[in-house]
Amino acid sequence: MAFGKFETTIVPSQFGETFKVNTPVVFKLNDHLETGTVTKQLKNSAVVEIDETAENHQLMVQSNGVVIVNYKHMKKI
Repeated sequence: MAFGKFETTIVPSQFGETFKVNTPVVFKLNDHLETGTVTKQLKNSAVVEIDETAENHQLMVQSNGVVIVNYKHMKKI
C-alpha cells in the first residue's frame, strides 16, 4: 500500500475559466458581501482567501480565512 500526496489535474468547468488563480472576486456569504482572491481552482468551485475586514473577524476565525465558493456565486472585481 502506498501513501503520500497524489497530484491530479483538475480541469475547471466552463464557469471557472474566468476565475484563474489570483483573480480578485466578490461573493455573498451568510447574507454579507465578502471579497477575496482565488487561490485554487476546483471543478465547479474555487478556494478563496477572504479579505479581512473589521466586520468579518468572526468569519476569519471560523474559516481560517478561506472558503470554497461555487463559480456561479462569484463575480470578478
